[in-house]
Amino acid sequence: MTPPPRVRTAGAGQRANPEPVFVLAPPRSFSTITLALLSGHPQIYGFPELLVFAEATVRDLISGGTAKGYPPELHRGRLSGLYRAIADVHEGEQTPEAVDRAGAWLARRPDWPAPRVLAHLLQEVAPLVGAEKSPDTVATDEMLARCLDHYPNARYLHLTRHPVTTQRSMHAQEPKLYTHRAVRLVGAASSWYLAHSRIRDRLAALPPQQWMRVRGEDLLRRPGTTLPAVLDWLGLDSGEAVIARMLQTERWRFAGFGPSGDLYGGDRTFLTHARLRPVPDPGPVRFDPAWGLPEEMVRRMSRLAAELGYDVAEARRRQVVDQRPAAGGS
Repeated sequence: MTPPPRVRTAGAGQRANPEPVFVLAPPRSFSTITLALLSGHPQIYGFPELLVFAEATVRDLISGGTAKGYPPELHRGRLSGLYRAIADVHEGEQTPEAVDRAGAWLARRPDWPAPRVLAHLLQEVAPLVGAEKSPDTVATDEMLARCLDHYPNARYLHLTRHPVTTQRSMHAQEPKLYTHRAVRLVGAASSWYLAHSRIRDRLAALPPQQWMRVRGEDLLRRPGTTLPAVLDWLGLDSGEAVIARMLQTERWRFAGFGPSGDLYGGDRTFLTHARLRPVPDPGPVRFDPAWGLPEEMVRRMSRLAAELGYDVAEARRRQVVDQRPAAGGS
């Protein structure tokens, strides 16, 4: 059994109540594996998806998913990340009994502001740095504002992923919620564009040392150079032994589905096989014409992709070549 993190004591140079780190990214952006990587650091406690900025109160958090149209079983799965985190922090285990007690503990606090649950958990895991990611946090202006308002001094890691590979990943997931193909395709594109625009605009107002942008592909393809840069930004040890430990993502306390086999709190594909795996080079930004995305959407997404560090110029050069008439053609 993992010892409850609340018994840990502050070491030399550690703050008693350090500011948390939030990974900001839309769905299908390598955020679960990024959180697992960060959690391998001995000074970081990485939470599963807590969803605490998705609703104003605990009452809304518990009942809100049903009101938004999520099937009951899907809503229970979404909340299981929060339940298993409470169980792990309070009791050092995620057994069905501990998770049930975590749910009862939460249900007794319906009038708590939902972010207060995170404040409680952060206090319990201190002096470790709490790290959290929930794609819901960046789903609307209101949710992201709730996060920034409650944690104005936190560190924010803006995690990006190539727009085309993000779309393909979303297309494979979204049929569970959107069966109409056109709605699914445009919805996935809008999710990527609006979330990253929202993150970019809000973080621009913060002091530059308070946020960092990282391409998920760089983190997974070159963790040995990308992770030290992130840790240096956080002011944490980035020695070789620490990096080697962080690469063992299968050791994350929330890897897998818990003793009951039905606990989530992150990407199910990664939780099934929680080992670090490199990803291929995504190449230039070239949207599949079969997706039928409006031209203006493609232009805006391409501009944002270039701003986030993806190769748009090469795609444009190839498009010009593809549109040239064949030699000798009429």
